Amino acid sequence: LDGRKYDLFIANINRNILLNDLAAYRECMTPGGILLLSGFYEEDVAAIDECCTALGFRMIKKHERNNWTALKYVL
Repeated sequence: LDGRKYDLFIANINRNILLNDLAAYRECMTPGGILLLSGFYEEDVAAIDECCTALGFRMIKKHERNNWTALKYVL
């Protein structure tokens, strides 16, 4: 990601890739930046939220439809 910092990061991909890459996403975000995650199932939320929280993100919104989930975090 070229060492740049971003105010918004969007990832629509499966749980395993998210868990593997979340630390890299965090490194390229500005304080107060927004992280939007989707492309995973409701049963994956606990693992993803645990990882995000450990990296300093705070969940501000959750949306679920037909077992698919989207999460919004602020750094």
